Amino acid sequence: MLGVDLTITHHESLRRALRPALGSGSRAINLRIDPSMDLIFLSETTLSGSLPCLASLAGVGVATVTLRAAYLTWRPEPGNGIGRGTPTLAALASGTCFLTANSRKTAVASFTSRTVHTTRIDMEVQGRPNLLDCLRADHFTLEISGVNRRRLTRPLAFSAGLEFDVQMIQGATA
Repeated sequence: MLGVDLTITHHESLRRALRPALGSGSRAINLRIDPSMDLIFLSETTLSGSLPCLASLAGVGVATVTLRAAYLTWRPEPGNGIGRGTPTLAALASGTCFLTANSRKTAVASFTSRTVHTTRIDMEVQGRPNLLDCLRADHFTLEISGVNRRRLTRPLAFSAGLEFDVQMIQGATA
């Protein structure tokens, strides 16, 4: 199992972010920007392939590593109740989990609004690609990206959990 803490940083409107870069003559450009682009989120982190939880993959007898389960969890801060405008995982409408290593990006899990709850999202595993090369790489990137239901008013910190199945080569011992 691999557990990682991630944060979706404080929301900044795409239009507001472009204004200083493009100057005051950006009105025509702003009118062409899709309003839904303001609700896109991205959170990623680069991890070492030598993490202790991945040590079992170093054995020569490992043939395949596939994703069994993927989920996101959020732990509310004590004394900071969930109110209007407070980010929760329910602010996320849909998303995809990617693993990237050696210039190869693989979608491994996704979620839609029907699996989103206030403090937990159970993602659906996408196919059963062999992730052995990705997880054995010196470094790999875990990315969660998608679309918000509403704008975030502050950073949203959450944890991503990935559980793997390891299949050994017939007759090999680790």
